[in-house]
Amino acid sequence: MTDSADELSNHSQLSRLPALPSEELAIGAFPSIMDPSVKTCLVMSPGRGQAAFELERRYPGARVISWYVDSHRSSKASAMAQSQSTRVEIVCSADLPEVVVDLVVLPVLKNGEAEMNRDLLQQSYQRLRIGGHLVAAVNSPQDQWLLAQMQALFAKVHCQQTEAGWSYVAKKKSELKKVRSFAAEIEFRADGRLLKTFSRPSMFAHRSIDNAARVMMREVVIPEGANVLEMGCGNGAVALAAALRSRTGQVYAVDCNARSIQCVESAVAANEITNLTAILNHDGELDVLPCDIALLNPPYYGNFAISEHFIQTASNCLRPGGDVWVVTKQTDKYEDQNWPNLYCDSVKTVQGYDLICYRKSGN
Repeated sequence: MTDSADELSNHSQLSRLPALPSEELAIGAFPSIMDPSVKTCLVMSPGRGQAAFELERRYPGARVISWYVDSHRSSKASAMAQSQSTRVEIVCSADLPEVVVDLVVLPVLKNGEAEMNRDLLQQSYQRLRIGGHLVAAVNSPQDQWLLAQMQALFAKVHCQQTEAGWSYVAKKKSELKKVRSFAAEIEFRADGRLLKTFSRPSMFAHRSIDNAARVMMREVVIPEGANVLEMGCGNGAVALAAALRSRTGQVYAVDCNARSIQCVESAVAANEITNLTAILNHDGELDVLPCDIALLNPPYYGNFAISEHFIQTASNCLRPGGDVWVVTKQTDKYEDQNWPNLYCDSVKTVQGYDLICYRKSGN
């Protein structure tokens, strides 16, 4: 098969991908919205943005935005949009675009993060014009939570139930009287200095610094002048401590969550740190100086694929002789792998976590 044929085949497969159940429920509610004046739509898809493509078909000429907080999911949606040959705008940012919209669509996963969904519901309401509609849906036939959130925002909510779950449609009648903040400020100490960072819903360990990160900060020595890479930086506490210790070296904090990058940048400014750069990235293609140390606290979900991505990216960014530090409770999975150009230098157990040090081959 030629490259062009492969590309056509991939596009064909993408175009046939079904929507996730909650997004399918939201799409099913579209016929109940009798508003031909819709000019701008905003979708928060848990999948590839199929609801946005359906809105483009229903409202030819309307501006349709498909929003993501995660750059990896955003890239998947962009590939889907390319396969559909649509004009849907794929946006990855910390917050919903600051535009006035006529229609907002929020499909909610039944096991999704409650605080993130509250945040998105509030932002959705704020973006809607008076008279605009919000469509929300959840793949839970026993739902009460999402309905309660909708009823707290809207005077009247139209409900539709199927075997798969519920969809809700409501019209905005007035502006919010009180806007709630879901952000948090976190203080911690590194080498006797009080530092602060920030977190928001959807970020790992929202409102806290997890114990694995504290182990990493306490146990890994960062020499002055070292260039340091942290993959999956979250709120940036580990990277901030590394920047403080490195002093003259460059520290890179990488995450695929746009809110993580926003919070790290805010922390850099608040702590007056000048040698830390936050990078939004999911594909491992990083423009950084050769690093002496890489710090990894990978998540436990994703069938180990995220851990593999972290280590491969770290190895590519390390100078020969540089170290990759991994904090984990799944050491056996790492021992089963053969990491190219890396060998295990040491493993030690601290507070229930294993701290693995891999060294890159070469001088």
